[in-house]
Amino acid sequence: MSPTPTTGRPTELRRRITKLEKVFQLDAIAAQSMGPEQIAEHYENCFGAYRRRHSREGSLHLALNEGRRFNEAGFNGQAERLRKLWVGQPHGDVLELGFGQGYNLSALAPALPGTRFSGVDITPGHVAHVQAMLADRGIANVQARQGDFHALPWPAAHFDQVYSIEAFCYARHLPTALAEVARVLRPGGALTLIDGYLTRQPQAMQPDEAQAALLAAKGMAMDGIPVESELLHAAAAAGFVLERHTSLNAQVRPNVQQLERKVRLFVGWPWLARRLLRRLNPLVMRNVLAGYLMGPAMECGIWTYSELVLRKPAR
Repeated sequence: MSPTPTTGRPTELRRRITKLEKVFQLDAIAAQSMGPEQIAEHYENCFGAYRRRHSREGSLHLALNEGRRFNEAGFNGQAERLRKLWVGQPHGDVLELGFGQGYNLSALAPALPGTRFSGVDITPGHVAHVQAMLADRGIANVQARQGDFHALPWPAAHFDQVYSIEAFCYARHLPTALAEVARVLRPGGALTLIDGYLTRQPQAMQPDEAQAALLAAKGMAMDGIPVESELLHAAAAAGFVLERHTSLNAQVRPNVQQLERKVRLFVGWPWLARRLLRRLNPLVMRNVLAGYLMGPAMECGIWTYSELVLRKPAR
């Protein structure tokens, strides 16, 4: 299905893209491929910026807040959802895919001392930071490794639970990544994904919507944001059963709005923004694309934030 050309008044997404065009070379950014090396480079370069501009404690994900106000306590929301989910379920061995700066591992491991946590991340700087942080805090029930979740370095049927918070979206080939998770999960175990997704294929979007979706992805070092229905289809093909599908749009909206406020001033002064781009790290500044486009993408219904619990059937 081809998108219908936009007519009439410019959409909010078109207005924002036009403003971004005054600052960034959007065509060049859209054309750049984002493989494993580019993803790792992005996060190495953005390490300090995320702590200064997003979360002082190293959360790389959106906060979950009730009500309309953003509060940093909401960064614990995903870990709290996982703890509640695991009550009454086996969770002696747990794996996090894409642990980033270790925010969730450092929250969950001390709270669940009887659980053996493992984590894998593609960025060398993340791994070194998390290993040092765990040692400094005396957290002994976590093993953090560098690696790619398309080829997990653990034997079959090793984990009771696997989870990923805003990281499985970097899967380059969903069937391979899901097959690897299914391999390392024990029968009856679950994969829990908390992430943002497109609600439909870019080819089925209006041109402004498709361009905004692509630019937001590039701003976060992705070739494209995964389509939720495609992920669910691939999960079913890998043998998973969808057990829970929860929209968390309302909970992330305050953080999305807070990020938008932070980048709005930058975009609003294009001559100054261009000067800053020449002086600052361009990979860090690309986060502006996602921060400026995510809110209207959610409001127009092309982007959603969900919790998916996918169960591997018991024998």
